[in-house]
Amino acid sequence: MTVPSVEFADTKACYLEFEALDWQAHFIESTFYLRDNGTLSAQSKGNFASPYASLRFEYSTDRTEGPPKLRYVPPKPTISPKTRQIFGVIWGVKFKQLPPLPIQQPPMAAIDQINSIHTHCEQHSGELEAIRQALTETCTILMSLTPGNETSHQPTTAQSARTHRRQFKSRMGISPKPFAALNRFQSTLSDISQSNSPLSDIAYEHAFADQAHMSRDFREKTGHSPAQFREIWSESNSVRFLQDHQESPALRLGIVID
Repeated sequence: MTVPSVEFADTKACYLEFEALDWQAHFIESTFYLRDNGTLSAQSKGNFASPYASLRFEYSTDRTEGPPKLRYVPPKPTISPKTRQIFGVIWGVKFKQLPPLPIQQPPMAAIDQINSIHTHCEQHSGELEAIRQALTETCTILMSLTPGNETSHQPTTAQSARTHRRQFKSRMGISPKPFAALNRFQSTLSDISQSNSPLSDIAYEHAFADQAHMSRDFREKTGHSPAQFREIWSESNSVRFLQDHQESPALRLGIVID
C-alpha cells in the first residue's frame, strides 16, 4: 500500500528511516525520525533496537504542558533498545562506528542550531521531504565538527582478524557476524514488506542458501514465517509500510499507524 507523503502528518505515530547521503555513507549508516503518542511503542514494534551507535535528539511531550523539551542523547557503542513507551518525537542518526568526541559531545551552539532546524520542520511542514532535509542538515552540522580525515574510512587490512573483531565489538557492542546478520534481516524485511516479489527471489537477492534458510532466520527473529508476515501486514488496516519511493527515493523503511 502506498502512502502519499502529505498524508502521514496526521497519523498517530510513524517511524521513518532514510539512506545516508553518498558523501556521508562511509560514516553514517542511516538517519531516522520517530513520532509517537505511545501507540507505536506500546507494541512490540516499538523497541527499535539497533546494532548501530545512534545519536538522538528527543522531544518529550509525555504529560507535560508547554512546548516539547529537548533531551540530547549521545551515542553509545552498545545496542540500546527502547523498553518504554515514547510520547513525543525523536530525530536520530545511526553511525557505522562510534563517532569522534566532537560529535559525541557537540558544543551547545551546534545543539541549539540543530534544535532550531527540527523545531522549524515540526512547525511548518510534516512532509517526508522536509523531514529528510532536516536530517540532512543535522548530519551536515555534525560532520562539520571534525576535520575531514577524522571521519574518513580507515582500511584495516594490516590488522589481524582478531584485532579487527575486538575493535569492532568495542565500538558497536556486537561482533561483525551478528551485525551483518542484522543488516541482512533489515534489508530482507524491507523487501518482503514493500514488494510482491517471490520469496525465493528475495532469498536469492540477500544471499541466503535457499528460501528455507531465509524462513528459519526470519522466524527466529520475528516469530513468523516470511509468508505469514507479508499476509498480516498487507491486510492490516491500522499499520502500513510507506512505499513513497517516487517522492522520497532515500526512504529505507517507514511504519505508519493511523
